[in-house]
Formats: sequence, structure tokens, C-alpha cells
Amino acid sequence: MRIESFSELNSINGVVNLAIGVFDGLHRGHIEVIRKACSKPGVSVVLTFEPHPMRIINPEKAPQIISSIDCRQMLLNEFGANKFMVLPFDKTRASQEPEEFVEELVSNCDLGSISVGDDFRFGKERKGCVQLLKKFSKKYQFEVFEIERVKDKNGLVISSSRVREKLSEGDFQIVNDLLGREFSLSGEVIKGKGIGRQLGFPTANVDCDVPRIMRHGVYVVKVSTKNQEFDAIANLGLRPTVNSDLDASLLLEVHIFDFDKDIYGDILTVTFKKFLRPETRFDDLDGLKSQIEEDIINGKKDL
Repeated sequence: MRIESFSELNSINGVVNLAIGVFDGLHRGHIEVIRKACSKPGVSVVLTFEPHPMRIINPEKAPQIISSIDCRQMLLNEFGANKFMVLPFDKTRASQEPEEFVEELVSNCDLGSISVGDDFRFGKERKGCVQLLKKFSKKYQFEVFEIERVKDKNGLVISSSRVREKLSEGDFQIVNDLLGREFSLSGEVIKGKGIGRQLGFPTANVDCDVPRIMRHGVYVVKVSTKNQEFDAIANLGLRPTVNSDLDASLLLEVHIFDFDKDIYGDILTVTFKKFLRPETRFDDLDGLKSQIEEDIINGKKDL
């Protein structure tokens, strides 16, 4: 499904309908743009850029990423997009004139339409806008669909910036409303140090792309694997009680209630329900064990 070059785009048979944007987080506004492209006859292609263009244009103002490219691809499978095009973004791409970019698209596929948000900008110094894109569409014979920004029930525009803000606060009620789905992370269960099992609370270590903006701490979660769902709590952080500062690395580990099966190698989806407490360094393992017991009690109350 994923393509990463114009030569691969050129190999598509049939009319191509593009949805173009960064689409970080794939919130409700992004989904409307993508749905428009998917609704047109032909092959729907969602085009994004890697890395985030601001990493090249103005690194100091580049935002933290909500969803990795792999995560976005997995979600796009659910939305019905036929292809996912990840276009490398570098200084050459950043200096490309708007019309040069459009010419590159037109010359490499049978372009039927381009769907974008009404705040879409492209080309050198962000000179390209929707109105300029519509001007080019007449010259190069394709349609442009301008999708108005989606607003929440309070009339506020839904944006990736708002998702980042609420995700960093652990406010999943608002995060889920902005996304139009429950926030979750998926990854393979990998072997850890077995400390949780030693304490009497076995955990599944999930190898996944965690947004760096998420708070370190304990969460109430639901986990699913092989069409089964379980209640659980998760710890996201550096585990300061058992790790030195030198060997600490960010880890998502999940304790599934009343569960003790071997799931190494399985893909686990962790759906976040509530932020319970910040990560804490305890003086000893007994203190950590007592806190985990309390976390389990509190977690069960919230599920």
C-alpha cells in the first residue's frame, strides 16, 4: 500500500485522487479530507511528507509528532484509502516552486482530483494556497476539493495542535472527541527484565511508537489481542525505581488484570482511558509494589 517515490505513483493504473497533508494524528478534520479523495472514482492516494516539513523549514518550531508514519498507515487501512504515499521532505523539496510541485504530480499520474484542507499551503516559502491550486487545476485539468476545517461541539477548530495539547495533559475525553475515535497504540509484545513478575505483577512490554508529548505515568487502559479485550493498567515512562538514569529508555508496559498467558510476539493494542498518576521514583521495591497494588484498585474502579 505504501509508496515513496513518483516513479511508484507513475505505475498506478487509472485516475488518481489525491488527499494531501501532513495528517499528524489523523483527527476528524484530516479524515474529512481523506474521505473526499476516497469517494471519487479511481485510485485514492493519501500523500504526506516525512519528516514533518517544519523540521526542515524551521526546526525550532517543529511540533512533536502524534502518530508515526507506520501508525498513520495502519489507520488509513481502516479508512479505505488505496495507497499511502510518503514523500521525503528535504531542502530541495522545501525550495520547490508551487507550480513545479503540481507539474510533478500531473506528469507522474492521471490526476483526477486533489483534496486539501482550506488552510493548505505548499511550495517555496509556503506561497502556494488553495486558490493557487485551483488556478493550476484549470491549466492542468484536474479538480480541487477544498474541505472546510472541522469544528468541535464548542465551535473550536479541530487541529493537531489541540490534540497534542490535550494528549500531553492526559485528557482522553477531549482527545477522543478531536480524533473521532479512542486513542490507542499498537505494537509487538517483547521480552523485558521480568521485574514486574518478580513483584507479583507480570507486565507485557509493548514495542510501539509512543508520542513524546505523552505524560510519564500510570494509565487505565483496555488492551486487545487476537479479538480478545482485557482490562489493564499501563505504565509509560523510564521506570526510575528500577533503572539508572544512564540506561533508562521510554517504555510502555501493561499489567493485564487476572491474566497470566504467554503473549510474547503478539500484537497488542492499548486503548487509553484515563491518566491515573505521574511516574514516581520509590525508595525501594516494596514501596513500588504497594503503589502498584493501589493503582490496580483505582484502575478497576475506573473501568
